[in-house]
Amino acid sequence: MYSFIAVLFFGLLGLSSRFAIDHYFMKWNSHYPLTTLIINLLGSFLAGLIYSLSTSSKEISSILQMGLLVGFCGGFTTFSAYSLQTLQMLERGKITVALAYLFLSPVLGLLMAFLPVYFMKRL
Repeated sequence: MYSFIAVLFFGLLGLSSRFAIDHYFMKWNSHYPLTTLIINLLGSFLAGLIYSLSTSSKEISSILQMGLLVGFCGGFTTFSAYSLQTLQMLERGKITVALAYLFLSPVLGLLMAFLPVYFMKRL
């Protein structure tokens, strides 16, 4: 029951954060979905950091870990938006931009998840 409440609470925070960032950067986000890319990279970094902290020490409870990973990161990141925006770019004939975006999001996202894991193991 506590895990469910944690996921709901942190999910609301993740959704709210995503909305605020999207709203703030909307004016610079007209030709390329830069905000979605940044949010996915930040979410990947946070997921890697939370994972590192929870596996390297017992400072993060399993309930908090679930709330942060499933709730916040799940509500914050935007894979469905990434997929739809890629499709829309392809439909508009922006093939090079779409392919760059399609490649950059998962590759840089994986790198962003890896970095905190790597550095936390070195501490």
